[in-house]
Amino acid sequence: MYAILCHPGHNRVYFEQSKKFSVNELTIAASRMQADIGGIGLKSVAGISYVMFESGDELAESDLKILGQLSFAFALYKYRDGIFKPVELPPFGFIDPNISRILKYAGKTNEVFTRLMINTAIFSSDFALTGDIRLLDPIAGKGTTLFEGLACGYDVYGIEIGENAVTEAYHFLKKYLEKEKYKHQVKLEKQSGSNKSFTAQRYRFSISKSKEAAKENLFREFELIAGSSVHAASFYKKNHFNMIVGDLPYGVQHGSVTNQKQSSLTRNPKELLTACLPAWKDVLKSNGIIALSWNTFVLSKKELSKLLEDNGFEIFCGDSYNFEHRVDQAINRDIVVARKV
Repeated sequence: MYAILCHPGHNRVYFEQSKKFSVNELTIAASRMQADIGGIGLKSVAGISYVMFESGDELAESDLKILGQLSFAFALYKYRDGIFKPVELPPFGFIDPNISRILKYAGKTNEVFTRLMINTAIFSSDFALTGDIRLLDPIAGKGTTLFEGLACGYDVYGIEIGENAVTEAYHFLKKYLEKEKYKHQVKLEKQSGSNKSFTAQRYRFSISKSKEAAKENLFREFELIAGSSVHAASFYKKNHFNMIVGDLPYGVQHGSVTNQKQSSLTRNPKELLTACLPAWKDVLKSNGIIALSWNTFVLSKKELSKLLEDNGFEIFCGDSYNFEHRVDQAINRDIVVARKV
């Protein structure tokens, strides 16, 4: 039997639910592992909760890599008769995964929850074990999803209508890469639609882990666009992304706008989805995955699911895809995961 010790920062907001979510995340990820694992569940040892599972086979290196990417995984052990034997996990992170913890701001989504969303998306997909992965966050804010995706080794792209948020994220990343001595190249480009129907500013980084990797042309892409997500299909080619992961406006700290000329924020994400889903679907690959978190107090799961289904997505169902939890008095958060069909 194996035991995973949960990350010490995992339970800050929703203690009891996070344990269940850890089991769900591992259950989804297990479908992409070589070893045939089962018996996934929680067990308390000396008052400490572990996520435990059984495997008839030794875990392959690729399996250990998957376990090391899990949002809650802090340490892995073989467990037998009350004795824990540590199992070394492969080093994780194309870039230091702590990057998403450094930039703090009001309304920021917990980075551990963000990793959970990314993992739920990628391990639900047929792309999980392929090479290059492109992730789009079409409501990127200041880039928490992009930083977490970059840590996973993905090429990451974001669209955010708030120009100040994009500028802050750009300067933060530029300063971080310079300070930590990552090899990188930066490009700034302006884009406009036909007859100037829209304007956008693109901030693009090509990032390499070292001088040696740069010489071998081993780079990952990080791009953030200051523009409206309605125009996603103008910014990117069709069938470009493996997955879309986004944190919809909650109607408290967060708001959403669908038009750069719009002066006020809407509390309900339904308007944003109605306007943007056709373009998001257009840039997503066939069988690509979309994972969205949202506040069920401002949009019901039934309504959100219908919006996705009406736009050509198939919803993943079952207990492993139940992530509903109360964040505070005004926010009851959930995740919906769907496949483009």
